[in-house]
Formats: sequence, structure tokens, C-alpha cells
Amino acid sequence: MNYLVYAGFLLLWGWILAAGYIRYVLPFIESAYDSLESMEKSGETFPRIIAFLSKIIMSGAQMYLLGIWSAYCVLRTMIFLRAPGTSGWLYYITAFLICEGVLGIVAKREKYRGLLSVFHSAMAMGLFVIFALNPYFLASVYPWLPPLVKFSFPR
Repeated sequence: MNYLVYAGFLLLWGWILAAGYIRYVLPFIESAYDSLESMEKSGETFPRIIAFLSKIIMSGAQMYLLGIWSAYCVLRTMIFLRAPGTSGWLYYITAFLICEGVLGIVAKREKYRGLLSVFHSAMAMGLFVIFALNPYFLASVYPWLPPLVKFSFPR
């Protein structure tokens, strides 16, 4: 029963994340990319540099935002593994599949506009493995998230 609560909870929040990101965040990002593409097509050097730097900043911001989901999945897994009688491999594999599935749904909806338009999705997917193998790195990247989900790292 504990496993079903765990998996159901991750699926519910994954659905909320995917629907919310696709419906509310993605249109804003797409319009920003449209504006940046028109700046690049102007042919002038300065607008092209500004557009490229803006794409890098947007990609980093999107990676940080989507990485919260990977961090959340790892933290929820660590919380549920504290219960007696739980097996780590089943919970981590489930979290990995749900996390990557939700991020894949989000990535599939994004329009391909070169490497920087998919870099953030690939990095957010990779963050799950990084955080699962080194949870203390998670605490350094998102120091506000563990207290939010009522998790404390052993010292």
C-alpha cells in the first residue's frame, strides 16, 4: 500500500507539472524564442549576440525550473525509503520512470529550435541521476526544497 501511495502521489504531481508547464509556461517561452529569432534574422551583430545570450539565460532558467521536478522525485523517494520494509531499487526505478516520463512529455511539446532549445530538458532529465547518486548536491542547488518537503539530510 505504501508503494501505491508513493507512485500515485508522484503521478499526480507529475501530471500537474506537465499540464501546468505546457499550458502556462511554454507559450511564454515560445513567444520569447520567436522574438529572439527575429532578432537573429536581422543580420546585425549586436542583436544576434543579445539573442544568443538571452537563449543561454533562458535555457539555464528552464533547466533550473525543470530540475526542481527531478529533485522533488529524489526527495520523495528518500522520504518513502525511511519506512521499514521498503526496497530502494523499486522506489528509485519507479521515480526514475515517472520523472523521465513527465519531463519527456514536456520536452515533446517544445518546438525544436536548435541545441539550446532542448539542452534544458536533457539536463533536467540527467539531474535525477545526479541527485540520486549525490543527494548533498541536491541540497546545494536547491537548499530551500528539502525543508519544504520536510526532509533533513543526515550529518
